[in-house]
Amino acid sequence: MNNKWSISDMPDQSGRVVLITGANSGLGLASAIEFARRNAHVIMACRNPEKAQEAVKYLLNLVPNASVDVLALDLGDLKSIRAFAEIVNERYEKLDILMNNAGVMIPPYGKTKDGFETQFGTNYLGHFALTGLLLPKIIKTPASRIITLSSSSYYLNNGKINFDDLQSEKKYGKWSAYAQSKLAILLFMRVLQLKLDDMNAETISVASDPGAAMTNLQKMNKGVSRGEAKGDSITLSGSAQSHAIYQLYAATAPDVQGGEYFQPRWILWGRVKLGKLNKRARNMDNAVRLWKIAEELTNVHY
Repeated sequence: MNNKWSISDMPDQSGRVVLITGANSGLGLASAIEFARRNAHVIMACRNPEKAQEAVKYLLNLVPNASVDVLALDLGDLKSIRAFAEIVNERYEKLDILMNNAGVMIPPYGKTKDGFETQFGTNYLGHFALTGLLLPKIIKTPASRIITLSSSSYYLNNGKINFDDLQSEKKYGKWSAYAQSKLAILLFMRVLQLKLDDMNAETISVASDPGAAMTNLQKMNKGVSRGEAKGDSITLSGSAQSHAIYQLYAATAPDVQGGEYFQPRWILWGRVKLGKLNKRARNMDNAVRLWKIAEELTNVHY
């Protein structure tokens, strides 16, 4: 890979349709802006309509001729996910890039509308369901990509999937639950790539880690979702802009291969590096087991 790659190396995206979850702040908004600058049509999937409109206004101030569509999506609500996917599938003939960017981080114990632990339900099951519902459209699009954001935090608490208590009903640790959701995402990425290979699809599945990006997710550190700004106005720190490089590389660099994981060279910051997953993130028995559970819980079958 090109270790000296920068966002300025990002190729033109004319004619491409890009969907970004949690696109109204932080890394999602930074990514949306860069795609818009390179002439992509950007679908901004956001939970909060008011924050979404603020983000669009901010984006259009930077990229006046941007092509943008804003759609409501709550990844903690399977009904919302199905409604969103139905609109996208009806409105668009293709989908070049799906960037599963949104997420929640270390909130107090809570449950999604469907009764899943908040982090596991939103970060993992929500994106699992969304990807599955959009996959037929993505597969039909030549050279399409699915990028899912994980985190080096998947190492925390020995980085394990607690199959005996996936929803943390017996015991809840906000960091261990967060680590589980991020490990689950990596296992999802790998099984998805195997399925794409079996279908001889051009589509590839990859993952990225933003490092220590100073987004709302990091700044608030109280369960704020990556796609939901909680301040008085939309701000885009240099850190959010610079740390979007890892997911933008995964989404657009020409040498990216399915199943790869991109992260900062120094774990929290630095140039883009091809990451090496640990044994638990490479455990395909657990990956397949978790995949089957996700299909049952979401009723989304690939």
